[in-house]
Amino acid sequence: MKKPILLALLVLATLQVWETLKPSASGPQPLLETPYVAVYGRNSCSITQNMLRTLKNNSINYHYYIVDKPDIAQSLHSRMQAAGLDTSHYNLPVVDVSGKIMIRPAEDRVVALRRSQKH
Repeated sequence: MKKPILLALLVLATLQVWETLKPSASGPQPLLETPYVAVYGRNSCSITQNMLRTLKNNSINYHYYIVDKPDIAQSLHSRMQAAGLDTSHYNLPVVDVSGKIMIRPAEDRVVALRRSQKH
């Protein structure tokens, strides 16, 4: 009898945590009216540099923003919060593909997502 109650409490707790973590329905507005890729990172971050190199090698235009600049960090954090992402600690790069914000996504995922959009 105790097991079903514990299971129900566990499911309820999980649902409550999920509600606080899931992205908001509206999400951030795209930065541009046309499809784009915006990469937020650091010059000293090898993973950021790999992302930029992959985009360039795949002939995908991108905008690169250095997160150490306070105005860039503030803008990024606002966009991440609108997407329901935690800004207290995250890995770089953060990539925005036409309003879909991803933390340290796989390079091939970014390329595929951008290519799937109309030009």
